[in-house]
Amino acid sequence: SSPLVPNSGRCIMRMSATLLAMLGCFASTNHSFAEVKLPPVLSSHMVLQREAAVPIWGTGAPGEKITVQFRDQTKTTEAGKDGKWSVKLDALKAGGPDKLTVKGTNTVTLDDVLVGEVWVGSGQSNMAGNVGGYAKGDPVLTKMLEGSPYPKIRLIKGKGTWQEATQMTVNQASALLFAFGLRLQQELDVPVGLMLGAVG
Repeated sequence: SSPLVPNSGRCIMRMSATLLAMLGCFASTNHSFAEVKLPPVLSSHMVLQREAAVPIWGTGAPGEKITVQFRDQTKTTEAGKDGKWSVKLDALKAGGPDKLTVKGTNTVTLDDVLVGEVWVGSGQSNMAGNVGGYAKGDPVLTKMLEGSPYPKIRLIKGKGTWQEATQMTVNQASALLFAFGLRLQQELDVPVGLMLGAVG
């Protein structure tokens, strides 16, 4: 999708299944393949992109049979010789929360998973600047911060895991990305996941 706010070295773009898969290539995974493991970007409280084939991936023992269950979908695959595996969920409707389960020789359960809009904010200090830093002089951001928690908004930064939009996490969130995401969530009335990739 075309980036929004493309000027001044910052952009916000909608997450596509392809981009999510590309993130998987860069996500750090533990290469001790004794059990099924997922990268940090696949965690409890995450948001999956609606109306798109969504990749779920991880590592396991070479040849290990993997089953991924979400809502009424069950996908199976087998870990390759390098221990890596992936499946794609069929297009999903917005909603949740639901559980996502990955089973191999062990079971990994992700709780509180939503489906909606996933957007990435990237840039430098103007994208990295957090709500707390700007709220002191901005009544609009102050009101946003005071209005938390926002149960239908989830946040993730760098190589971290997904978090609910509580007052503490909103305070540390990108001011530009969060202001955009809150308005989007209110207008569309679907869950919104906000991924921050910015270096000051």
